[in-house]
Amino acid sequence: MTAMLVHFPWMHPRLGQGPLPEGLVFFDPGVNMDSDRPRWRPESLPCSPAEVRALLRSYMEFGERFPRASDMKAYQAAGLDNFFTGTSLEFRSQLLGGAEPEAGDPCRQAQILLAMALFREEQFVAMREQEGRFEAARNGFAAVLGLDDEESFAELGVPDEAIFPRACAELPWKSLLPSLLCFLPRGARLYVTDADVLRELSALDLEFSPCGEDGALLCCRLDEDALERVCGVRVELSEPLTIVVPSQQP
Repeated sequence: MTAMLVHFPWMHPRLGQGPLPEGLVFFDPGVNMDSDRPRWRPESLPCSPAEVRALLRSYMEFGERFPRASDMKAYQAAGLDNFFTGTSLEFRSQLLGGAEPEAGDPCRQAQILLAMALFREEQFVAMREQEGRFEAARNGFAAVLGLDDEESFAELGVPDEAIFPRACAELPWKSLLPSLLCFLPRGARLYVTDADVLRELSALDLEFSPCGEDGALLCCRLDEDALERVCGVRVELSEPLTIVVPSQQP
């Protein structure tokens, strides 16, 4: 039986880059979405899609209470693991110095964190779909500023990242890896296509070696120590986790 290959770190199918191998699936944390690419929803998810929608709605309603990101610092200090445990009442309890909510089902919390991350990915995809308009606007600004073909905004201290945000920098992919591991079946592998994520993994001195029959893929087996270098927390593994990347990288 072929091991499951799950796209990582992005769950939104439109964030998959380049040719994708046959059989690849995008993880579905219980969020309904139209897509022509295969998505995989574990049967073990503790929350139904309706519950996920309700919890995300509570999260968004709570977020609207803070006009500025800095207003949430008191709550964010609690850490991502406690960022969402169930209802907006629990948000307010922590902000007002109330008692620590009782620890819930870790799989339930993992599912909600993943659903929140997918919600952010949807927003990011919507923004990236306007890139053509941004490009036209940038060209217009260049004309106004009198830049010629040999000049660029980067040379004026305005890098592309300031105009076209990148998923790797905007979305907290590393901290969500432990949540994803709550649901991956034994032997499942993670497939990475994002060039920025690949560069970050390479910077961690992870060892990749050719795998597969045609050598088109590279694999890295992560033990608990290597996994901690990636996500920053210790996670118990029943077996090493395999990350797969294309051998032809941008």
